Amino acid sequence: MSEEAATSEPIEAVASEEAVQAEASDRPDWLLEKFKSPEDQARAYNDLYGAYSRKTDKLREEIKAETETADLADKGIPDTIDGYEYPDGFDAPVESVDSALKTWAKNNNISKDAFNELIGDVYSQTKPNLEVEFKNLGDNAKDRIGSVNNWITKNIDESQHDQVHNLMGSAKGVEFFESIMELTGSRGFAPEGGETRSSTSQMTREDIREAQADPRFGEDPAYTQKVRDMWGNFATQGG
Repeated sequence: MSEEAATSEPIEAVASEEAVQAEASDRPDWLLEKFKSPEDQARAYNDLYGAYSRKTDKLREEIKAETETADLADKGIPDTIDGYEYPDGFDAPVESVDSALKTWAKNNNISKDAFNELIGDVYSQTKPNLEVEFKNLGDNAKDRIGSVNNWITKNIDESQHDQVHNLMGSAKGVEFFESIMELTGSRGFAPEGGETRSSTSQMTREDIREAQADPRFGEDPAYTQKVRDMWGNFATQGG
């Protein structure tokens, strides 16, 4: 090794040591060793704060959602519209109406009990008061309804019974069928209490007496007149 090279090595070592010492003297005491500059440390802190803030916001949202869910549950409000049910005896409407009703209830924070009560009240308004309707038919209401039911069984196809059921829920509906029975009695329809007759002229004295023994005779003006007409026709034919 030349004298010149041997001389330069100590000089470079001294210069490097001085540079390190200079850098150390310029480094703030608060700067952590793992960071090269205050900028690096500030950037790391910003990243850490951002991550912490995101986690905090997420946690806050989760706590809020859980609190709201618990509050709704305490009030009886279901999580989804599927939690709403209709009262006993109520036939669910078509899907579009069903969804609209339940969505409205959910959006307005209606409890399951309140929804059930509301639907029940509305439903009851659409149905006749059977006790009142029964009373409107008079003292022989049970016999009148029984006679109409017998006639319906003999003359109305079973596929139409749902429509018949709706009509039979009121006194007016029973009276309607009684008027139909009057009009069709001489046209081959089955009488409510016996075999099919083609006309009242074919009825025997015993048939008319049986009709007269019906509780409706003397109570129901239309039925009473019908029996009297039977006797009139029978007498005209020389019975």
